[in-house]
Amino acid sequence: MNKADQPVERSAKSMFIDIWADLIDVLKGMNRVERGLHVFWLFGPFILLIERSPADIWISTLAIVFVFRSLIRRDGEWLRAVWVWCCFIFLAVCLLSAASSSMSSYATSESLLWFRFPLFAMATVFWLGQDKRLLYAMLVSTALGMILMSGILVLELIVEGQKGGRLTWPYGDKVSGNYLCKVGLPAFTVMVALAIGAKPKLAAVMGVLSTISIAISVFTGERINFLIRACSGMLAALVWKPNFRRYFLLIALEILAVSSVFVIFPSNQTRYVDSFVESLPLNVESSYFKTMAAGPEAAKESPILGLGPASFRYICPKVIKTTSNFECDNHPHNFYIQLYSETGILGLLAGSVMIISIIWAAFVGWRKNRANVVAATAFVIPFGLFFPIQSTGDFFGQWNNIFMWSAIALALAAARTLTFERKK
Repeated sequence: MNKADQPVERSAKSMFIDIWADLIDVLKGMNRVERGLHVFWLFGPFILLIERSPADIWISTLAIVFVFRSLIRRDGEWLRAVWVWCCFIFLAVCLLSAASSSMSSYATSESLLWFRFPLFAMATVFWLGQDKRLLYAMLVSTALGMILMSGILVLELIVEGQKGGRLTWPYGDKVSGNYLCKVGLPAFTVMVALAIGAKPKLAAVMGVLSTISIAISVFTGERINFLIRACSGMLAALVWKPNFRRYFLLIALEILAVSSVFVIFPSNQTRYVDSFVESLPLNVESSYFKTMAAGPEAAKESPILGLGPASFRYICPKVIKTTSNFECDNHPHNFYIQLYSETGILGLLAGSVMIISIIWAAFVGWRKNRANVVAATAFVIPFGLFFPIQSTGDFFGQWNNIFMWSAIALALAAARTLTFERKK
């Protein structure tokens, strides 16, 4: 068995040294084109730190190259995967919905553009991340990107401080917590699992890193992203070698860290407690209720096929009566409500089946190789990101999907590659 498969037996330093040596070894065996594309892929977490356009170029380029590579090599083996078929079926329903929409051209183009994200996941699973040495290297790259983002945010706190309870570096936009949550989720869940189940020295390092990371999430002011990270970490700690004494100790340390932030910066407590409770969609006066309820209301115009993918922001104001208490935002702030409003009942069913198939494909890692921390925790990523009872970003949106699918792709690759390696 490769040394990188036994991270709990060694120190963090020796583990990283072995992963680096394995990476050099596997890259040397590739031709120049393949080597360049894989290195480009491994730099992804750092490219995502730059800005939206470079990040989109990264994810789109690899998705397109994968398609042409498959055609040139006549490789269609990847089309046999159930979750891949479910993605194509959902795309077909989106195109059908777009054809019936009053904004047909726009909805069609948005559907096709959205599909580059599942294509990127397919590229990661069936090409870029097929070798476990590359997979571990990408996980380390993701962890380093998360640590770098944490350092950038600490620097912002020192230099400028929060702006309205939020942090904006390095983008100049309020999405830094989105990066920590979504891009960093595969690395964060592994960190927490190691903090609970690894040997003492490695567990201590991972525990400190994960505690610092979750505390920085509070400063970003992104409440749902914070909850996704916290809950995903707690679940990951239970699915791989749980040590309940450490488990409750880590939870206590994280609660202490978050509470300390609230005491030192009372405005954060207001945002995470008072403001959060007020905005819960539990009454008709809640802003989130008004926004989410606008989805089903607008979908009454076309309940079977919906308004058309990504068209809610334009059509909702036209179909919602001015006397209504509902509010039309760019999207209804929940994936499943958005699927219903924009792609109808058919799209909601097809989209839900696609999501379930992705979670199940990642869950295979826990079922068949639960001794491996990366494989065992893989399903936590799509489960947390697609959890139905939460406020979400735009299902068809660019920035949200770049962050989200980079994590989903890595989770799916981990489940497949590490299961396949164990079978061999």
